[in-house]
Amino acid sequence: MLAHSPLATAGFVLGLLAGIPAAQAFRLVPIEIEFAPSGRGATQIVRVENDRSDPAAIEIRMMGREMTADGEDRLTPADDSFVVHPAQIVLMPGQGQSVRVQWAGPSAPDRELPFRLVAEQLPVDLGAAPPQGGQVRLLVRYVASVYVAPQGARPDVQVARANSAPGGMLELVLVNRGTAHRILREPVLTVSGGGRSVTLQGEALKGLGGENILAGVERRFLLPWPGGLPQGAITASLNLAP
Repeated sequence: MLAHSPLATAGFVLGLLAGIPAAQAFRLVPIEIEFAPSGRGATQIVRVENDRSDPAAIEIRMMGREMTADGEDRLTPADDSFVVHPAQIVLMPGQGQSVRVQWAGPSAPDRELPFRLVAEQLPVDLGAAPPQGGQVRLLVRYVASVYVAPQGARPDVQVARANSAPGGMLELVLVNRGTAHRILREPVLTVSGGGRSVTLQGEALKGLGGENILAGVERRFLLPWPGGLPQGAITASLNLAP
């Protein structure tokens, strides 16, 4: 299970331990890919590049993606939904390889379908010199966001509910009733209760801005209770930048 964050939406790299030599890394581009469910857009090209000094064996897998209310990813194999060629490659230092990824799922989904493309370095000995001084080998893993989006798919993020939570916090539940994912860019939250209204933005919504909500998903956020707003029943509305 992979924790979701803005870095996860953009793609990220994981090393086994800190202090590992950077000579055994690779790069994946792009780190967000959109497919059409049919036609020319149903096939996309990603590129894997080894700009380091050692060879790297890399495997590429496609994973189905579900999102929990707390924003965590739950990934399941999606091998039947895509054709990846080549799925395993060996890159010499300075070498790059284009990988063809083709959507093989339904041609007319009723909403955007989210996936992850995982490019992972394999623990294969390719003849490189062994690490010295107790260093361990770096195994790099990139996780890219993949969306299969039918024409006309649009997000529709709304406030499902807002209420007080233990510890002097505000519980905000957002739901995406649309048909495409939505990044919460520059959110402005207006909270009203007890005859008062408070508008929150910027640092006050640090845990909200930049988060992702997939189509059909509810997300739960805990925020500090707004200063100047009495505890009790509240309502909330949310505005987002385009």
